[in-house]
Amino acid sequence: MTTDNYFVWRGETENEFQALTEVVQVKSLLQTHIEALGFDSFAFLVQHPVPFTRPRVFLFSTYPDSWVKRYESENYYAVDPVLLLCQRPGRGVEWTRDLFTGAGNLWAEANAAGLNSGFSCSAMAPNRAIGILSIASSLHSHTQHIRIQLEVKLHFLAELSLRVLERLNDGSMAVLSNDFSQRELEILKWTAEGKTSAEISLILAISEHTVNFHQKNMQKRFNVSNKTQIACYAAAIGLI
Repeated sequence: MTTDNYFVWRGETENEFQALTEVVQVKSLLQTHIEALGFDSFAFLVQHPVPFTRPRVFLFSTYPDSWVKRYESENYYAVDPVLLLCQRPGRGVEWTRDLFTGAGNLWAEANAAGLNSGFSCSAMAPNRAIGILSIASSLHSHTQHIRIQLEVKLHFLAELSLRVLERLNDGSMAVLSNDFSQRELEILKWTAEGKTSAEISLILAISEHTVNFHQKNMQKRFNVSNKTQIACYAAAIGLI
């Protein structure tokens, strides 16, 4: 992959994604690009940062339906090392037997489904959602000689996919209610600093009752039980 060829590809690919007008088109365009890279199928997983213990996920995939159902029924989300490693955007992950050593039967079952080699890379949206793009092939050892190319191109494809989903207001990109007023954001920031309601009321020159009122409203919108969770969630999605 020469530098000149990459920038030509990058420009043309960005134009293709910008021209999309329906979410369903993202799937077909990604399939075209991964086939051009010599792979058979893909999965694009959008994972939100909150709730922390059960993050919201959305899947766009051309993997065999039987494999996707098996993956979900066995809750392989919880043990898949690719998902953990791809939390750092831009880092390419080559699938190897050793990588899946601690993931139970995941690797063996993926192979049985025809996913014998693969590569994954991710990008992050402004709302902190992670888009993990994984591509798979029925061939063995299909990634080791083109690792750099795959890492660069998959990162960009994941980034473009997130942009399109956000532009088209797809549900996969919806975050927890974030239509906060300026006053609420101020209270959030001071809450994150560990200030009590009484201290915040003094800092902002408002009553403690007003601080508590805003915090209670934000708890309802975040569907959390205390003000500490409000601040943690707000930080996780980039509000503060």
